[in-house]
Amino acid sequence: MSATFEATPFRPVEHRVTFPGLVRSEWIKFWSVRSVVVTMLVSFAATVGIGVAFSFAARSLMSSSDPAAQMGLDPLSASTTGAQFASLIVAAVGVIVIAGEFSTGMIRTSFVVAPGRLGVFWAKALVLAVNVAVILGVAVFLAFFVGQAVLNTRDFGVAIGDDGVLRALLGTIALLVGVALAGLGVGTLLRNSAGAICTVVAAVFVVPGLLQLVPASWGGDTIREYFFTNTTNNLVAVADSPDYLSPVAGLGVFAVWVVVLLGLGALAVKTRDV
Repeated sequence: MSATFEATPFRPVEHRVTFPGLVRSEWIKFWSVRSVVVTMLVSFAATVGIGVAFSFAARSLMSSSDPAAQMGLDPLSASTTGAQFASLIVAAVGVIVIAGEFSTGMIRTSFVVAPGRLGVFWAKALVLAVNVAVILGVAVFLAFFVGQAVLNTRDFGVAIGDDGVLRALLGTIALLVGVALAGLGVGTLLRNSAGAICTVVAAVFVVPGLLQLVPASWGGDTIREYFFTNTTNNLVAVADSPDYLSPVAGLGVFAVWVVVLLGLGALAVKTRDV
């Protein structure tokens, strides 16, 4: 007797693309791109290395017999100077993670898997924000503790428990995360790495200087006060300057800048062809 077998009908299994799945995918892509990995390492090294170097320089000035050389020295800002330079680097990271995929056409694959597109964009934003917050957060605190140890050899350092110090350090991390996300938004809008990086660098370092030339009669004071990274000037410092927004107000306005840039980027992802 021969056995008879009944064919089982094929039933395709549907696999839905979930946001956690997109986050995992973007996390793998983030750490698979060599330029991103190198840039993140450079930003870490710049935050710590430049901060410690400036702390040594400040210590040398404290040893100087010239009182003029000691004027305006801020022990906290000496340690966080590297983070100001690193803000440019993490802005470039934000640009690279999205503009690089547009330039190579790889973004099409992601959009085929997630036709809604926005899930991919927000997953990129989350992965970028978490990595910058954790890695650069460690760098900021490391630069602070090492830098203050250097300055304390001249009894010039500050402690993390001193008024405004912890807030300034956390504000510095918030600035780095915000600038990185702004880079992501600008990179999505321009879809060109070189152009987007130049735009963000100009917004962070060039435009604030040019705004000093705008006369008060033209609203220069208000423009300077509310312009992008100028809003965080008091957030990242211990002593508040009356020329800029308070730390809380500055953080709020800075967040609005970042949200608007991300929103424009999300709108471009949703409506423009790839």
